[in-house]
Amino acid sequence: YTASTETHDHLEMGATWFGFKHEHLKNLLDELKLDYFKQFQEGESTLVFNSMSPPHHFQADTSAPPSYRIANGSEALIKSLAKPFNDKIQLNQLVKETTDCGDHIEITTHNSVFKANNVLFTIPPRLAAARILFNPELDNEIKSAMQTTPTWMEQAIKFVLTFKKPFWREAGKSGMLISQIAPVVEVYDHINYSNDQFALMGFVNPKLKEYSTRERKEQVITYLCRYLGEGVSDYLEYKEKDWSLDPFTAVQASGENMQPNYGNSIFAKPYMNDKLFFIGTETSSVFGGYMEGAVYSGKQTAAKIIANMDS
Repeated sequence: YTASTETHDHLEMGATWFGFKHEHLKNLLDELKLDYFKQFQEGESTLVFNSMSPPHHFQADTSAPPSYRIANGSEALIKSLAKPFNDKIQLNQLVKETTDCGDHIEITTHNSVFKANNVLFTIPPRLAAARILFNPELDNEIKSAMQTTPTWMEQAIKFVLTFKKPFWREAGKSGMLISQIAPVVEVYDHINYSNDQFALMGFVNPKLKEYSTRERKEQVITYLCRYLGEGVSDYLEYKEKDWSLDPFTAVQASGENMQPNYGNSIFAKPYMNDKLFFIGTETSSVFGGYMEGAVYSGKQTAAKIIANMDS
């Protein structure tokens, strides 16, 4: 999810980074001729262990493989993939029911019915299990796997602060702040590809979930002023995304799982007589929870469908 404000655009509120070890994603970006750039990490970074100890300042390890961001945000990848099919994509269709009709599948939405030879669900498995009726009913093994597979970042609260100038860079700081006990658990430089829109991006401590947006913002600003400098108080806009409240991401009954286990082999199987597939980063046996996992899962399933068509 790439957001915009009145003064800034291409602000990543969801998936943000990748590395060259994510070969399928990198190859896809290269194939689509989409630019990417290194995550800025030059200068002093800060680690806060607890409120009783002084902060630890350090320089990022320049020998470590860098992280990269997609120029113009992850939405650039989505738009590029969708462009050849824009006239065929049906938006604003809330899927309610999926029915095996023998030689095809019927998808019933809140206002339409669609027929397809193959159906690929890319939404989180837990969400599909909670919101969609399958006819005939899926077996208990796949239902259990869907219900118990955590959705990556479904409990995360991500925020961005926009600025007129990059005061942290001017002060020799990287913008990176890692904390274990604070209102903010991670913060990073989020200046755009063209280097003309200045922002910090980070994650709010999940323990502040019951606070209001205003209360969280006040705590975030106060804390960042303490460790990154008073320049934080000159922010232009504060924007946040609580993924646990997103109806197309999270299931309210689900709990926090900081180290989810992805890639259950049961998701590699087709259902409804080889016409129904569950794909996406949570189903991927490779880099589950990353954009790479989503790309890998999609490519693997597409190859299976094409092979079946050719057989």
